[in-house]
Amino acid sequence: MTVDSCLCLKRKEKNRWGSFPARRVKALGLGFMIMLSVVGSGPGRVVYGEEYDDAELDATADLSGITNEAEKAARRYHPVSNPEHAEGMIEAQEIATKNGIKNSFMICPDGFERYFDENGEMVRDRLVPDRSAYVDIDGIKLNPEDNNINKTFMKYASHGRRALAYDKSSHYMELWVNGVMTKSYMVTSGAAEGDKKRQGDYKTPVGYFYICDKKVSDSLKEELYLNYPNIEDAKRGLKTGLIDKGTAEQLIQTSRNLGKPTARTRLGGAIEVHGNGELMDATRGCIGVFNEWNKEIYDIMQFGDRVYIVE
Repeated sequence: MTVDSCLCLKRKEKNRWGSFPARRVKALGLGFMIMLSVVGSGPGRVVYGEEYDDAELDATADLSGITNEAEKAARRYHPVSNPEHAEGMIEAQEIATKNGIKNSFMICPDGFERYFDENGEMVRDRLVPDRSAYVDIDGIKLNPEDNNINKTFMKYASHGRRALAYDKSSHYMELWVNGVMTKSYMVTSGAAEGDKKRQGDYKTPVGYFYICDKKVSDSLKEELYLNYPNIEDAKRGLKTGLIDKGTAEQLIQTSRNLGKPTARTRLGGAIEVHGNGELMDATRGCIGVFNEWNKEIYDIMQFGDRVYIVE
């Protein structure tokens, strides 16, 4: 088996802090181009990364000691802290160290709430250990209620059935049953930001999907398979030349029949809600959930139930 990977770091613009600038960037965004050659699968057969149940691929990357040219080129996209928050971060760390703040949040002099780990170090760009909140690149705690989930729409979408809604920017997910939001979770997703466009870009797709398969594996625990690429993805792929007309028609017909689309196209696939969710965005495009919560979701959600993903 061989793995060829290329880092691709992205930024995202979203105003969450009132008068502060709209640019909010992640500490680490990854886009890997993965090709896996599987022994015994036949000559020339390609298995795409999103298909592969390999927990080792759902991992973060160490940017230290960059050696190859592709990674060197990616360094210029390495995100930096918001300049207006940088001074507040430094001051907050100094105060936390002086006061011995550990394993807790602290209201900082600049008015933002930040979390400090068991070593007293500021936690950045990840869920806090108890998975109750997400902190951004500047260590600032995001408010889960500041999300883009349309409650009115979800009441309709879950009427007489079940549905999941996930907002990538807030890392907040809701479980709806028969028009009522019954539980919420803080989860993580793809290592790269933005809507998924093609195989290997490490992005979690945005849109309306349904559950087309359920299975359990050792690596990812309970897995809810989404119908990515869906109809809109197929039309986009045809328009941009990533897939041909025959493949697009096949994907469209599969979704119309509530079937399971192939993942062996340049659009990628095998996007799931699965277990073994990490504390930071580190999947190849899936939504990673804490195992106990994931089992709960898996037992409730059924074939054909909807999953809505927004940014």
